[in-house]
Amino acid sequence: MQTMENQSPSPFRTFLKKFRKQRVALWSLFVVVGIVFAGVFAPVLVPYDPHRPVTDQYKEKGMDASRLTNEQVSVTVWMSDGSKAADSDGSGITLVSEDGQIAAARKTASGAFVYANGEGTTSILVSNGEIATRLKVVVSGQDNGRPYLSQLVATVPKQPLQNGASVKGDVGAILTDGTKLAEMTDILAFAKQYEAVEAAAPATSDGFANSAEAPVESRSLSFQSLTPAVVDVSQDGTITAIGDGEGVIKVSVDGISTLIPVAVNQPIRKSIPVRLAPDSLVMNLMNAYKHQPPSSLHWFGTDHQNRDIFSRVLWGTRETLLIGFVSVSIGAVIGTVLGLIAGYWGRWIDGLITRCTDVLLAFPGILLAIAVIALLGPGITNIIFAVSVFTIPIFIRIVRGSTLALKEMTYVEAARSIGVRDSVIVMRHIFPGTMSVVMVYLTMRIGTAILIGASLSFLGLGGDITAPEWGAMLSAAKDNSRNLFHPTFFPGISIVITVLCFNLMGDGLRDALDPKLKE
Repeated sequence: MQTMENQSPSPFRTFLKKFRKQRVALWSLFVVVGIVFAGVFAPVLVPYDPHRPVTDQYKEKGMDASRLTNEQVSVTVWMSDGSKAADSDGSGITLVSEDGQIAAARKTASGAFVYANGEGTTSILVSNGEIATRLKVVVSGQDNGRPYLSQLVATVPKQPLQNGASVKGDVGAILTDGTKLAEMTDILAFAKQYEAVEAAAPATSDGFANSAEAPVESRSLSFQSLTPAVVDVSQDGTITAIGDGEGVIKVSVDGISTLIPVAVNQPIRKSIPVRLAPDSLVMNLMNAYKHQPPSSLHWFGTDHQNRDIFSRVLWGTRETLLIGFVSVSIGAVIGTVLGLIAGYWGRWIDGLITRCTDVLLAFPGILLAIAVIALLGPGITNIIFAVSVFTIPIFIRIVRGSTLALKEMTYVEAARSIGVRDSVIVMRHIFPGTMSVVMVYLTMRIGTAILIGASLSFLGLGGDITAPEWGAMLSAAKDNSRNLFHPTFFPGISIVITVLCFNLMGDGLRDALDPKLKE
């Protein structure tokens, strides 16, 4: 009696042993299982409703959306004697936004309250009387990469001047990135460089007669005497004493300014505010109402309608897999039946089916699908039907070829010689022999079907363009793809990973089912 050790292993065990050696295909199988799991349980796994803006759901989750879009900044007033005192009530502060469509501000008791309105980079000019400073505001991570002039720092003359005496004003600057410019020549060089960058950039408009570009003359370092009876100043910064008393020189460039107190023939009795210093030179805000960047709150960010992209990608897995599995299954069933008929019975039936197959294969798959959609109209059901139409001839050809080879096998000839009916021969002896090649191509065609389905949805032929489907998500995000990467990246990479894993798994199945390959 033959022992178990001498028995040949079952075909299934042989297949598993060979497939386990296909490392890439095995990992692709695990990924595919994970994708299918995500698609099946998407309603449970999604953190947000993919059809509604996340701001409408924050309250349900106990979150305050306003805290995501604004930030408080304190402003310290530096005095001429080197001391500092926080502005007591903020009543003297004035706030001006360079672009209110990106961010705006309102004054508070201790400084400013800055809030986002859009996306991009802008600046807020904070002034109090004759002194002003600037802070940079970056919304949704869209930084233009340029520093701004934030503060002017002037050195106050320690000794009173005599009538007719002169002194050179010493002025430095602080940029929004923290860089310090110690000389006036550095300030002028930076201002001209900034002016050149502004001139090279496209001019922006607020929609009315006013341009958002700052006047050219504000880029130059300007000196002005606020007490002309006491001191005079030239545009190169030379201060000249004229009369007795306490004089004040205002230095400004590009909207920001500082004051230099100058005493003539007497000491300075009272210190004055000379500089405003915000506690943050750059504010990074988030527009919680559109295009939020990827974060711990929204892993994939949000889209143009402020819907959570991670939830939409997860939910879209269902429709994407539905298109792939159903369309290929329909095409495989119809193609297998017609292939068996054409390959086994032959004659005029084979000629008719083969000629129809040749006609369908003459058209590229995407064009054939578009033609079907043009006839039937857009919609998920029609996409499935369109993808099925160009899948059918592929299976007809491969099953017909296998059938032609199998019907010449000895066991088929033996069954035919003892009078077994043709239908029984086809179902019991020929069809099982075609299953391996059908399974391989079925797996590989799922990836192609997903790609074609996404392409049709991208072209607007998928029905509801607002539906959380990967192709429709790419189509909706294409207008902002130049400035924002995440609305197109995550649906796109989902398509790539899914199609790639199905193709790699199909390659592994083909190698494992090929009897010509040894273990």
